[in-house]
Amino acid sequence: MGKANSARSGLTKKVLAVKENRWLERLMPIAILLVLVVFFSAMTNGRFSSTRNLKVVLDQSLVIATVATGASFIFASGNINIAMGACTALTATLAAKLYLATESVPLMMVFAVLFGLVLLLICAFLSTLFKVRVMFVTIVMMVLLANIKSEIMNGEAITVPYAVTAALQKAYVPYIVFAAFFIFCFVIFHCTAVGRSIRSVGSNAVCSEQTGIFRNKWLTVAFAVAGIGVGLGAVLTIIRTGTITQTTATSMNMDCMLAIVLGGMPVYGGSRSRTYAAVIGAMTVAVLNNGLPMIGVDSMILQGVRGVLFLILVLAGSERPELLPARE
Repeated sequence: MGKANSARSGLTKKVLAVKENRWLERLMPIAILLVLVVFFSAMTNGRFSSTRNLKVVLDQSLVIATVATGASFIFASGNINIAMGACTALTATLAAKLYLATESVPLMMVFAVLFGLVLLLICAFLSTLFKVRVMFVTIVMMVLLANIKSEIMNGEAITVPYAVTAALQKAYVPYIVFAAFFIFCFVIFHCTAVGRSIRSVGSNAVCSEQTGIFRNKWLTVAFAVAGIGVGLGAVLTIIRTGTITQTTATSMNMDCMLAIVLGGMPVYGGSRSRTYAAVIGAMTVAVLNNGLPMIGVDSMILQGVRGVLFLILVLAGSERPELLPARE
């Protein structure tokens, strides 16, 4: 009996050692992405890896990566915002209507960023002022914003002229926007006190406050960066699709959360959080969204696969490292 317990204890230590290996943690998301690409290419006789289809996957991943990169700041603080999709959809709706009224692309982009920023700051304000968990606040915001969008659209689609979206795509505006935002987030998150403070709050809010790093302040900063990502993601959504409908960005919540977790970020945030995880994860999500239908998987089954995958990854990464105290 003692030998059996000792063997189990030894196996547990080996599993934990593998799990805590930093190189494995960083390389595994890339390996998963490459395996999926090879798998779908083989299952579709090379159709998945065609130049045209890979561009579709890349364009789709840009939207997810932009919103998810901003959302990674909130994740790093130890919180989850599930209103990212509703915020993106409403911002895209109003920005598209503004373009139709003014025919000004710069004005549309500035409005989208400012409106996304305001929406996310409202979420942060409600959470910090009333001391309500971010998840509960964003659940309410998700429902509220979805209903506002529905009332604004009144069952009709909003279409930006194809000539405009095609010209923006031809000028590589989506790539430029994403690259600029990612560099901004990477520098802020990994090279400044802002990122260190947000990760500290995610590791342990009590300890961080005792060292002068106050949760409410840095949670607000995290939401502000996420708001910029929402605004830019809304612009990229308009450029990519050209038409805003009732179903626009409905899967963005799951896409963002799945992208962040698939990219290797721990669900509890903290010191192991990384902005580039959202990019790797977004590409993986786009590969799944594109590849599964190509091999004949029904859309309902696709949602189930995504949900199960998310739960598995959350459960696998839900345990904090040893000696790291809980936030509460």
